[in-house]
Amino acid sequence: MKQITTIILFIALVFISSCNKDEPKFSSSEIQRALFEMKGTYHGEMRVSYYHGETISVGNACKAVSKDSLTVNMDLSLMAQSITDEGIASRLRDIGIVQVKAAYEFYQMDEQIYNFVLHPNDVVCPGGDGAPETVKIAFAQNYGGDADYFNHSITFNLSPTELWVGDKKYEQFKQLVYHFGGTYE
Repeated sequence: MKQITTIILFIALVFISSCNKDEPKFSSSEIQRALFEMKGTYHGEMRVSYYHGETISVGNACKAVSKDSLTVNMDLSLMAQSITDEGIASRLRDIGIVQVKAAYEFYQMDEQIYNFVLHPNDVVCPGGDGAPETVKIAFAQNYGGDADYFNHSITFNLSPTELWVGDKKYEQFKQLVYHFGGTYE
């Protein structure tokens, strides 16, 4: 009986160790090729909606730059439309446009389409010393998009999940989704 238990545990250990999720899905050369093929400045529209679907903005001209990561200009005045506190909404409108940088994590690649998740850095707009308070925007780490290398287009989503003003989280903040779609020449 002890031998059977040992054999079962050994088989389970081999099975679990073969399912290592730490292994990269793609080689570094495949990732470098994808980044090279996606490289460019994409012009398109950014629209904003609440996480549960209600549209805030139907689309504003926007550009995104893809290199080894993605950089996009995000208009905080669109976020301000969802804020009931007029002081915070005014601060967001005053800040205006911020740059969001996000690393790529590739999930699927073929000869034409690259599917990815974005890992955006938090955006911090400093304040203090007589200026308005610091604003920090935290993002979901599980949104992404697709790049169509053949048609030179990219679509992706960024989702602000938290808004901090000074050292206090703005509890009334409703999660938003910024949707971008654009092409490059």
